Amino acid sequence: MAVLEIQSNGDSRVSEEAIARARHSLDDPNMRDFILGCLLLNPDKRPTAHNLLFHQVLFEVHSLKLLAAHCFINNQYLMPENVVEENTKWLDLNMVMAEIRLEGRPAVQWRYSEVSFLELDKFLEDVRNGIYPLMNFAATRPQLLPRALSQPQEDPQKAKTPTPEPFDVETRKVVQMQCSMEMNEEKAQWHLTLLLTLEDKLHRQLSYDLLPTDSSKGLASELVHYGFIHEDDCEMLANFLENAFHKHRSPPL
Repeated sequence: MAVLEIQSNGDSRVSEEAIARARHSLDDPNMRDFILGCLLLNPDKRPTAHNLLFHQVLFEVHSLKLLAAHCFINNQYLMPENVVEENTKWLDLNMVMAEIRLEGRPAVQWRYSEVSFLELDKFLEDVRNGIYPLMNFAATRPQLLPRALSQPQEDPQKAKTPTPEPFDVETRKVVQMQCSMEMNEEKAQWHLTLLLTLEDKLHRQLSYDLLPTDSSKGLASELVHYGFIHEDDCEMLANFLENAFHKHRSPPL
C-alpha cells in the first residue's frame, strides 16, 4: 500500500529481492520503520498490535505540511487540477515566503527557490493516494473502515464469463458526490467526470466517455460491481447521475 506497486518482472510470485527494493524506496523513515518491523521473520521480534497503534506513523501529531496537503486535497474540486504548476510559473523565486526573526541574530529566511515543486507535487499525489492518512484523529473516522475481501454478488449477465475476476467490496459510504459533463467534439459524445468523497475523507475521481446506450442505473451498478461504491449507495448515485444526464442532455427550452 505504501509503495503502490511492487515490480515482479512478470514472475508468478513476488521475490524477496522485489520486496527489498520496494521497502528501500520508501522516503519516509517512520513509514519504513513501521513496515520493516512488521516484516521481521522472527515473530518474537515483531511489534505487537498495541505497539503499532502507538507508532509515530499512527500516533504522532501531524505536521503543518501534512495538514495543509489534506486540506488542499479535500478542497481540490474548487481549484484547477494543475493549480500548483500554474501558480508557480509566475513566482519570483527570490521572494521570501517565510521568516523567523531572532533577537540579536540575523533572521532566518525561506525563499521560494528553496522549494522543490516537483517534490511538492509528488507529496500531494502521495497524500491523494492515501499514503499519509490523518490516522490519529479518531473522532472523525467512521466505524467500519476495513474493506471486505469477499467477492460481491455477480451480475447474471457478467457471471457467464468462464473466469470472472474477483473485486473488493467497498464498505465505505459516499458522503458527497459531484460530477461534470463535457461534450467531446472529436468523438461527438459526453465525457463524464465523477468525484466521490467517502466517509474516511478519501476522494475518488472517475472518468468515462458515455455511450448512447448508457443508463444511470447501469453505470451505478457497474461501480458497485467493480468495488468503487458501496451497494447501499447504488440507488442514490443512480438518481444523482439521472439528474445530471437530464440537465446536460435535455435540449434548451
